[in-house]
Amino acid sequence: MLIPVIFFGVIELATRIMSWMGGQRFTIALHEYQATDRVITKIYQWHPFTGFIFTPNYKFRASHPNQRAKPIISIDQHGFLSNTRNYDFKKSADEIRIATIGASTTANINLPFEENWPGRLGFLLQEAFPQKKITILNAGVPGFDTAQSIGNLALRVMPFKPDIVIIYHAYNDLKAIRTDTKFSPDYSHIHQTPYGYHKKPGIFKSFLNHSMFYVRVRNKYHDYVSIRNKYNEIMSKKESFKQNNSAAAENQRQMNIPPEAIRTFAQHVRSMVGIAKAGGAKVILSSFATLHDPNMDYSDDKIIYGLSNYQKAELSLLLYFTPGLELTAIFKGIVQYNETLKIIAQQELTGWVDNAARIPHDGKYFVDRVHFSQSGAKLMAENFFPVVRELLN
Repeated sequence: MLIPVIFFGVIELATRIMSWMGGQRFTIALHEYQATDRVITKIYQWHPFTGFIFTPNYKFRASHPNQRAKPIISIDQHGFLSNTRNYDFKKSADEIRIATIGASTTANINLPFEENWPGRLGFLLQEAFPQKKITILNAGVPGFDTAQSIGNLALRVMPFKPDIVIIYHAYNDLKAIRTDTKFSPDYSHIHQTPYGYHKKPGIFKSFLNHSMFYVRVRNKYHDYVSIRNKYNEIMSKKESFKQNNSAAAENQRQMNIPPEAIRTFAQHVRSMVGIAKAGGAKVILSSFATLHDPNMDYSDDKIIYGLSNYQKAELSLLLYFTPGLELTAIFKGIVQYNETLKIIAQQELTGWVDNAARIPHDGKYFVDRVHFSQSGAKLMAENFFPVVRELLN
């Protein structure tokens, strides 16, 4: 018994030393864990109306596979990413509160609070209004879509009486478009089980999840399975096309955004605008920025060939995280949803920032297909700043 323990102990130690010598951490990075691993589930807690939120008064070390920095992320007592813990439902006379609503691209937990775009925006506002106390309530939660954000805004954010609400959404709503289930306007078709509902791992597997060697071998295996499944999907499509098999074609990804999906997205955004206005807040909408230019024709091999290796790699992840749509449909959807946001901003007389047009489609500004790097977050804050300042004045 002692010999196997020593053997695997040596392998584990060697794996960690090689990780450290390779410029990575001696410990396992957060992004290497699966969603069901306890390290991840501790970061979030169940919520009856949004599914889940950040665990209040919790700290964790975040990470991203395309970023060397691994910042410490702090959650305040209300379950928000905030620049202060000294606030309550009642505002002080000299206080200005800005709330940001969205998903992981708003939470931006690959960066420390001061460097994510809501945090940087707060810094710019504090410089512009030195006599005021600027409080940023970053209410973004990774994975959220507009259906969840309606409850988040109405029940968790508006009781704090924000002066301005910034809404940044689009991409996650494309995940609600599926071919394996009927579309529902409340997105219940993609939220069929309570958050955290999964079979608890046994004691042995829980122990293995602390092993860097096991975690990395597991991830390599899952990458292999993912690549194999993508290959099988491509071959299946080719075979289906040859045979003109309509039954097989029904199970393929959709080529266009269904009208009911666009109508639902618009209705959700209008609901959030109405909720914010009813609570006395002004609203700013933004188009959704991406690493890839969504107006390009990605069915053209010449376009794909002209991309950087970084952009090519991220294209496959777009397909992985948006399983109901073809690649061209994903970008078509981003364009259509951004146009929808612009129309709503004009009709509802909200502030408008066209970040999709103002953030370059360059790896300098993104750590992956949609999440911002330090430079991207800085530019986002600078784009929002004049519109927020104008509304406050």
